[in-house]
Amino acid sequence: MARYLVAASPIPGHVAPMLTVAADLARRGHEVRFLTGSRFAESVAAQGISCAELPESTAVPAPDAARGPTRGLISKWRTGRAELRTAMLDPIAGQFRALSAELARTTVDAVLADVMFTGVVPLLLAPRPRPAVVACGVVPLMLSSADTPPFGMGWQPRPGRDYTAMNRFVHRILFRGNQRRLDTALAALGLGPAPGYLLDWPLLADRLLQFTVPAFEYPRGDLPESVVFTGPIPAPPAAGSGPPEWWGELATARTVVHVTQGTWNNGDLGQLIAPTLTALRDRTDFLVVASTAGSPLPDLPIPANARIADFVPYGHLLPRVDVMITNGGYGGVQQALRRGVPVIVAGETADKPEVAARVAYTGTGIDLRTARPTPAAIAAAVDRILGTPDFRSAAARLGSDMSKTAPLEVISNELAELHRGSPAAAAAARNGLPR
Repeated sequence: MARYLVAASPIPGHVAPMLTVAADLARRGHEVRFLTGSRFAESVAAQGISCAELPESTAVPAPDAARGPTRGLISKWRTGRAELRTAMLDPIAGQFRALSAELARTTVDAVLADVMFTGVVPLLLAPRPRPAVVACGVVPLMLSSADTPPFGMGWQPRPGRDYTAMNRFVHRILFRGNQRRLDTALAALGLGPAPGYLLDWPLLADRLLQFTVPAFEYPRGDLPESVVFTGPIPAPPAAGSGPPEWWGELATARTVVHVTQGTWNNGDLGQLIAPTLTALRDRTDFLVVASTAGSPLPDLPIPANARIADFVPYGHLLPRVDVMITNGGYGGVQQALRRGVPVIVAGETADKPEVAARVAYTGTGIDLRTARPTPAAIAAAVDRILGTPDFRSAAARLGSDMSKTAPLEVISNELAELHRGSPAAAAAARNGLPR
């Protein structure tokens, strides 16, 4: 048995896969404790795992929805600078103190932290013994590479191009202020300066477990050996009282379209769900299934071919879906692709442009390059997906790759390898304790 501390940024799309990993480790007989925001304490407890709560000062606000294209360099700089500050820089001190308090409670074999949980950076830089640290890629691979544009731009790489100079410009010029803020945060903790760019911090970890397959990433000739592709983390079992009364219609509908704005940054369903309902309202042979995650729909008539639910069980829904329309959550997109469902992505905040760019790069769907597509743009994208077999073929190939993976087994094996040399294992051996 090993002891693990799992740390997740208080964002639904980050907590969900990390909690799935934690629950699996607990089922394997390990001692697991979970560190995240208080709003998720009930979900953690439901898995039979003890939960430590982050201070409210580390809460991550949902980014503001963009009202126009933000793929230009300057606009992406402005948006990205603000998002990095609120999601990865402001929480560092509070996360680190909470993490340190947990490590003071008991010796652990490893800390598993999602890649936005930057409170582990001071732990990695402190000149004292520490447990193994495993970074978990709950967003697309964000490490800098000579073979890819800077993360956050949502740009696909061009074959044969060297992006070293572009990365250096973004790191040292465009995001120089953020790097200074990182150094200031570390200095306040008696550490620093940072040895590299903020988004490259997982290079300091003992492993980076990337929750996808290589085929959903860009080719890189300089991929560090510490990066391990696990495959997508499976979705947790559906909660609730059962399927809605219209569930049987899925079996008879000629074409099923699913639209979602995910579980975060979904306060304004007028961005994507409303225009999708408008775009497809006259398609009498379509069944449009919209999941709202509890957010209210705008005041508009619900078309006769639409069905609305707060949540839908993807394990049952996605095998029936022909096209998924989404704002680009990493987990949700991969759940669709794992079942061979092509996707249409309309998202501009956080990691969503990177998810959208990878969808377009792999030929598994369409990147609408805006968070607020028009009904006409959505209708045209749906028609293109349904009328072009290549999209479904590409999604099926990628889904086949994903379905062959055993992510929780890979994670367990990687942790076992790290555990053999951990301080906790050595201490247990000295004391004659079973580990």
